[in-house]
Amino acid sequence: MKDITLVFPQWQGSIDNEALSDGTHALAEEIPGLPAIQTVETAPFRELEPGGPIAGKDDIVRQLKNCCALLEQENPQRVLLLGGDCSTETGPVSWMSRKHGSKLALIWFDAHPDLNTPATSQSGRLQGMALSVLLGNADREINETMFSPLNPQQVFCAGTRTFDPPELDFIVSSKMKIFSPGELERDPAWLAKQIAEAGFSKVYIHLDVDAVNPIGFPHGKPSPPAGLAFGNILQVIDEVGEKADICGLGITEFHPGNERGAQKAALLIDKALPGFLTD
Repeated sequence: MKDITLVFPQWQGSIDNEALSDGTHALAEEIPGLPAIQTVETAPFRELEPGGPIAGKDDIVRQLKNCCALLEQENPQRVLLLGGDCSTETGPVSWMSRKHGSKLALIWFDAHPDLNTPATSQSGRLQGMALSVLLGNADREINETMFSPLNPQQVFCAGTRTFDPPELDFIVSSKMKIFSPGELERDPAWLAKQIAEAGFSKVYIHLDVDAVNPIGFPHGKPSPPAGLAFGNILQVIDEVGEKADICGLGITEFHPGNERGAQKAALLIDKALPGFLTD
């Protein structure tokens, strides 16, 4: 089994948050035992003008092409993404979609569903369109660069608690599955059961750290209240791993802080991808 660590410090999807790049590098430097580190070259930070349809698109498309080329070259069976903004998931998730097709489920741990599009986003921030990108609903040029998109029935949003009206419209019309923090706290096995009953055998897990309650994991800014407890996320991942093969984990939007942040990220990696870390 070939494992790779993809370090992708892209900040452009946020327009103006340099801390996303800093946080990516902090995780890569502070987590021991990361295998086969591959770094996606990312343009240096500068302030971008807000507005659409996609701010910083030229940089983003060029960086996505580099990311996909690395994945094609390495041909991994498991991927750990340490990413800046949430749209860094485009390469690894679409890679696993091409590899596993309809067997793949995506768990989207995120306070937001990231289902805006260039037509509905007021800011042009791609981080708020990241899941739309993975569904092939954001931009033709990005669609042509990525591997295979998902369909909404493959997506399980978890810990989601802040929605824009167009996102709710899409969730209703597509019948996308949403699991609130309360549901997962009451029954940490509920998500794994739904994935298994739907017939998925492979799972990719995305974690925007704003899904986590900042009281136990203060690395997402801003982080809406009432997030999942860090221990609860570990329980959910443990249950998923009992019923399916987890082929990838993405940790995104991490803001640097004390060393315990990297230590807790390492716990997530050990839980989702057993044997991945070599130390």
